[in-house]
Amino acid sequence: MCIYHLPSPSQKEPFGSLAERKFHSTPVSLGLGNSPPPPPPSTAKMLLPIISTLTLAGFASAAIHNLFVGNLGNPALMYSLEFNDETHSLTRIETITADASHAWLTFDHNKQNIYGASLGKSRIASYKVASPTTVKLTHAVEASGACHNTTSAFVEAQTWPPYTVYSVSWPGPNACGMAIGVDPASGALTEVKQSWKFASASGVHGLALGRRGGSNDTYIYSADLSGDAVWTHRADAETGKVTQVGKKVMPREKMHPRHIRVHPNGTYVYVLMEAANSLVSWSLDAETGAASVAGKEYSLIPKGADTAKYWSAEVMLSPSGRYLWATARAQRGTAIVGYISVYLLAADGAIVKRMMQVPTTTTGGWANAITPAFWSDEYAALADTPKGYVEVWKLSDPTTTADGVEYATLKAVAHVGLQAEEASGCCANAIWYS
Repeated sequence: MCIYHLPSPSQKEPFGSLAERKFHSTPVSLGLGNSPPPPPPSTAKMLLPIISTLTLAGFASAAIHNLFVGNLGNPALMYSLEFNDETHSLTRIETITADASHAWLTFDHNKQNIYGASLGKSRIASYKVASPTTVKLTHAVEASGACHNTTSAFVEAQTWPPYTVYSVSWPGPNACGMAIGVDPASGALTEVKQSWKFASASGVHGLALGRRGGSNDTYIYSADLSGDAVWTHRADAETGKVTQVGKKVMPREKMHPRHIRVHPNGTYVYVLMEAANSLVSWSLDAETGAASVAGKEYSLIPKGADTAKYWSAEVMLSPSGRYLWATARAQRGTAIVGYISVYLLAADGAIVKRMMQVPTTTTGGWANAITPAFWSDEYAALADTPKGYVEVWKLSDPTTTADGVEYATLKAVAHVGLQAEEASGCCANAIWYS
């Protein structure tokens, strides 16, 4: 068995020092969310099959892992949680006052800063993370330019220099995007560097960042829920200027693309459809990087289920890039539950098959936000609103096949209730810290 070590938060490198980091024996995430920068696509293609064979051994030897979760509604709080992957205990260790209720939280490239988007205040906040219990607000940047006085449901940080932070506005109409600079020494947000408009009917709920080939340009993929489209923009590596390079209208009306992920190889984007309750992948054009050819559409609810009673929520990649997690919420007011689906991916990012689709504990309310751990392919955190809890789910019963390691079982192994009252506002998405 191979055991891997991840440095403790106190061992983190200074902000910005990851620019020259090489891929080494400490495993790093190949996803593009809250993770270190991926290796070049050509390297990733070679490494992904190797990493998948290490899944059974796990990515980390530590038993204790920390994560943060925010409140979707008031009061403006964040919670620090501790999970033990041996005993499967999950506990709250700190309650943190926030600048606002954050619909979405994300880390910077080395987990020294948290950035938060809010549906209640027209600004993006940054927090310095000194430890799992010490988080301090450093700055809040007001939405400006094309995004003046708009709120946001999503924020994402580049995991490669210059570590720009991007957000998109929700709700619509006349949605916009912003590029926000960061202080190179501390990682705190500084000011809006650029903003842009989408379309008059647009309301953009989610975005993802990627790179392609040998280019250092950043590709921004935006899920326009109200406008039923996926937009592709490119940020020039030298100037930072953001330009539109593509717009893909959904194949049917009112599919409502909500969230989106991009494979680290730069080959596919995965789009979760809120109203259609489905998942669709698109191959990316080799020249422009824009969404090009649609793959098979996968339902996120059981066959025969009434689509009107569900609204799908989240799609996320595992750290190896070989598994895709997606969730569906049941509509509030129903007596039914939501679902988690997990898909096996090929090394190039193509969807091979759905391994499982299992019911969640409750409806999921406004959330059912799934966050795979960065230290293992087998664990993911699930947050619920308005019941106010976080659970950790685990894949088990693996089998090695010609397509990769497949899992037969998925179940919740840990649960922590954070608020008893529906008006408490918990919980939005969780982010893994250590």
